[in-house]
Amino acid sequence: MAAPSVAFYYGSNPPLTTLATYDWAVVEPDALPTPPSDGKTTWFAYVSIGEVHPDRPYAKDIPMAWQAGNNAAWGGAVIDQTPAAWPQFVVDRMITPLWQRGYRAFFLDTLDAFNLIAKTDAQRRAQADGLVRVINAIKAQYPDAKLFANRGFEIMPRVHDQLVGVAFESLFQGWDASQKKYTVVSETDRQWLLGQLAPITSQYKLPVVAIDYAKPAETAAVTQKIKAQGFIPWVADPLLSTLPPAAPLAGLKPIARKVYILYNAKLAPSIMGNEILYLSTPLNYLGLVPRYIDVAGPMPDDIESGQVAGVISWLTAGQSTPAAEQWLTRVLTAHVPWVMLGNPGFDLDSGWQGRLGIQSDNGETTVADARILQQSPLLHSEAPLVPQRVGYWGWHLRAGDPWLTIGAGSRQHVPIAVTPWGGYALDPYMLVELPDFTARWLIDPVAFFQQALQLQPMPVPDVTTENGRRVFLFHIDGDGFVSKAERPGYPISGKVMTDEVLKRRALPVTASVIEGEIGPSGLYPKQSAEFEKEARAMFALPNVEVASHSYSHPFKWGLAEAGVGESYHLDIPGYVFSIQRETKDSIDYINRRLVPPGKKVAVYLWPGDCNPPSDAIAAVRKTGVVAMNGGDTLITRSQNTLTQVDAIGLYKMDELQIFAPNQNENVYTNDWTGPFYGFRRAIETFELTDLPRRYKAIDVYVHFYTASKRASLDALNQTLDWAQQQAITPLYASQYIARATSFFVDAQVARDGDAFVVHGGALRTFRLPQSLGYPDLAQSTGVAGYLDHGSERYVHLIGPDARIALQPGAPTQLSLADANGVTQSGRITPQRLELRLSAEQQNLQFSLRNAQGCTVTADGKSVPASSTDGAVTHYKLNTHAASIIAQCPR
Repeated sequence: MAAPSVAFYYGSNPPLTTLATYDWAVVEPDALPTPPSDGKTTWFAYVSIGEVHPDRPYAKDIPMAWQAGNNAAWGGAVIDQTPAAWPQFVVDRMITPLWQRGYRAFFLDTLDAFNLIAKTDAQRRAQADGLVRVINAIKAQYPDAKLFANRGFEIMPRVHDQLVGVAFESLFQGWDASQKKYTVVSETDRQWLLGQLAPITSQYKLPVVAIDYAKPAETAAVTQKIKAQGFIPWVADPLLSTLPPAAPLAGLKPIARKVYILYNAKLAPSIMGNEILYLSTPLNYLGLVPRYIDVAGPMPDDIESGQVAGVISWLTAGQSTPAAEQWLTRVLTAHVPWVMLGNPGFDLDSGWQGRLGIQSDNGETTVADARILQQSPLLHSEAPLVPQRVGYWGWHLRAGDPWLTIGAGSRQHVPIAVTPWGGYALDPYMLVELPDFTARWLIDPVAFFQQALQLQPMPVPDVTTENGRRVFLFHIDGDGFVSKAERPGYPISGKVMTDEVLKRRALPVTASVIEGEIGPSGLYPKQSAEFEKEARAMFALPNVEVASHSYSHPFKWGLAEAGVGESYHLDIPGYVFSIQRETKDSIDYINRRLVPPGKKVAVYLWPGDCNPPSDAIAAVRKTGVVAMNGGDTLITRSQNTLTQVDAIGLYKMDELQIFAPNQNENVYTNDWTGPFYGFRRAIETFELTDLPRRYKAIDVYVHFYTASKRASLDALNQTLDWAQQQAITPLYASQYIARATSFFVDAQVARDGDAFVVHGGALRTFRLPQSLGYPDLAQSTGVAGYLDHGSERYVHLIGPDARIALQPGAPTQLSLADANGVTQSGRITPQRLELRLSAEQQNLQFSLRNAQGCTVTADGKSVPASSTDGAVTHYKLNTHAASIIAQCPR
């Protein structure tokens, strides 16, 4: 039997689709409360038997008499294994709660911790006997449980037949927790380990995993050394919180996608709503994942790891710190590109000027006769580029490509340049603020970052497009569900929206309610029965996905959590703000009282300022429900700027918030003051985020109070009419959130010779720069086809993994051009294409490229073409899903 592939990940936000490429995945159950129930992966919950950390929920119930010592390095109590009641405690308090949450496999850690307290042979035998009783008790209560042991050499002869595998740590490299440093394992210690492991592999025939700890730059070499010894390797950081490579990328080096952005948190306490967030959109478009770092905080320690694509600093004079300066020196030494925006943040002395290849003639001065001497055609400014009297530093380049040169008298100044070490764009030539308090780029940030970060062309994970068509979603915040509509009889807006939009549109929609508006413990207990009846009718519709919009609708999350004033949420009598009440409890309320059998809350839609703190994001994540909202995409023809297009999402500490693709009708109607038909302008937003670059999916995002007025309801229907006339792939919000999350957490790209190996997680689209050519379908695997849109080329994946081979010309092989549904499975050969396609609430449409002379069937029945456009043949079905087979003559 082949050895399983095994991954370990103890961090928050486990990258589930990446971990799901492995046969076994060991996770921290506090970070993954419920394991996935589908797929090939066996999910092992981490359980520490020999030591218990005080943050475990059962730690306070362990008698002090059982706590025989402490592991000072890791902060856990060492547990005496000899008490008669200990095995049942393990079963009842540690294993059973995980079993009830869906775990059927357990990784038993710290089985050798008793060596810290047992000093004699007799004491060690007693401790070992206790461990055996623990394992026997687990198997007695749960015979089907899969147990995976970390070490436990002393008891292996007595328990090996109850285990599915064994792990051990530090074959070549380890971690000294007390001194916080990596260590090299001595040859003597390694030979002792190999002696202990010999019977496990040769006699007991158990798979053995070697877990070593190494700096990221050293992981590949250590992995190969472990493989040479015949063990399953896992090499990571000491906290086992490093994003693992997807199994198909094993042996390849993923292209770095993380970018650190240095900023001043004193000036931007919240990144949301601050200009620093402008950087995320162009970086996301380039396939990069920004992580914002406070210049006054600790600097990341992985800059030499090869996992960082670049560093961007956006500071003003004097904002930097000695620690940041020192770290930037490491950045340059590691040959990681650095892009300096605004101001260096510190004085560039002669040493720094020499390091950067810059010479400043007189520091920052004011000039009266500034003029443009040279301007790169790549600037593409959104506002007129006007020479400024201020910000004249007299910078000269010794090496690099100046994008802008300003002259003043006999002096010259280069405020924008791409350099061998990265590049810079200095104030006031990067952005200009207009009188309406909006900003305009004076550079094309996509082109600038592409060059300054020295990014090589690669397939980019894309959340905007699925099977060649633009992703569409429709989601409704719960505000105003109970508002009276301005029409005869004054029905509530929730009923009007249900009857006049949701029932009439063959579209998937994610709809939410606010418990404090409709529930019996909320604002209107006497009318709650009526409101809940209408909510049940809405959630029973087959095209409606169920969402929560909180309990009290916090208007400003930070102030509500701080208790600054109870006016920062709905004024529900007797209510005191609680994150659990807003999140988990509101979800439980809907599941208990409002949803039909077979449905549950799938999405949490952030209310209010949509700026939840990281602990609120974690609270939702731990329920197993995905969340969305936030982001301020509001680009229109009157504010035609990329600064009005927001990011895909944002990391807050280690928690990830996914943004809605665009803003809602409240903003388009000037905070619901009118004009109430203003949401029609969302069509401008959708058009401007589609060409010349597709930045966003189409997201029709409204509140229920839109149904309270005829003008706003008409605007919603006009917007939906427009959207349904486009080439779209409709998805539920939960499906979009999964893809957006995978962009940050799962997606990986690696070069494999002249091809690329990609892992998309939940994503099924990679955008291919046209400079790379076309997918070579005959040499690729996992690729269903491609479609060009404007200057962009979208490659359709059959599943999460693919190898994209390339060729200069368009392929002549049969392939998928586009579809309005998602691909569930399939395979492709030069003469045959098999795909299982499923469209959400739509009759399935698809198009094939180079299908002339081929027979096409859907679920075994012949399908005639509806039209032909050059090499592309179009098909329409009267069903939502079908198995498509196209067979071409040889």
